[in-house]
Amino acid sequence: MRAFFVLCSLACAVFAAAPARAGAWLYPAGNGQVIVTTTFADARKAYDARGRLIATPSYRKFEARVYVEHGITDWLNFVGEGGYMDFSGAASPTNHLNQLIAEAKARLPLTLKPPPGPQYEGLGLGSAGARLRLFTYGDYVFALEASLRAASPEARRFLDMRDPVQIDARFLMGRPITVFGLKGFIDTQIGYRSRGQNGDELRADFTAGLRPWDKLLVMAQSFSAFAPRGGVATFVAAQKLQLSAVYDVTPSLSVQLGGVTALSGANSPAERGVISALWWRY
Repeated sequence: MRAFFVLCSLACAVFAAAPARAGAWLYPAGNGQVIVTTTFADARKAYDARGRLIATPSYRKFEARVYVEHGITDWLNFVGEGGYMDFSGAASPTNHLNQLIAEAKARLPLTLKPPPGPQYEGLGLGSAGARLRLFTYGDYVFALEASLRAASPEARRFLDMRDPVQIDARFLMGRPITVFGLKGFIDTQIGYRSRGQNGDELRADFTAGLRPWDKLLVMAQSFSAFAPRGGVATFVAAQKLQLSAVYDVTPSLSVQLGGVTALSGANSPAERGVISALWWRY
């Protein structure tokens, strides 16, 4: 149980939902967007190795992230992200029990107050990379994206990072769609991420968006990740569902509000939360 809680604490951001982005589509040279996202989330349970929900020490976290996308050329975009996080976790009962046993063996006064849980406040993830348009085929657009991710040693304890620098590479495909006369899009991303808390990972992100009105975009997003044995657990998997709405206040400014929840997993927290974001396009 102790190892499981440690894994959940370390991986609290392993499969964090991300703001909707341009996906496979690129911005033309000189244009781009900035998305500022805030997330409030917590977890009181976790999925065990068999995918069953079990009670674990709870945690809560706040994240603020700034995502930037800029067109260097019509076929190459810069992508980058920086963030701040505040994580507060409850102490594990096992840790307190081990402490009491050790004190009793040493014939020391017993500490009735449990030790503090994991805590962190400060800078989170930083990343920089590029998205390259490969080709188009009819309505389909295909792209490739690669980024370098970095964080401080203190922040990495609460992020999905084992090494100071991490590689994230993904293949993207998108196309516009029309459903019952409503315009929208679908975006698919299949990726690889190096050296997470439980080893290398495979990732699969899917987004579907529809516009019931010209100024309103409704999105359903799925974020999945799979990590084979390479750390504390034999296998880590998680899937999060995010539902949100983006309202265009002006042609260049939009606001987003939504919720996210962990649908399933293995050795991962059953996290849930609310997100809000401000989009600026230029």
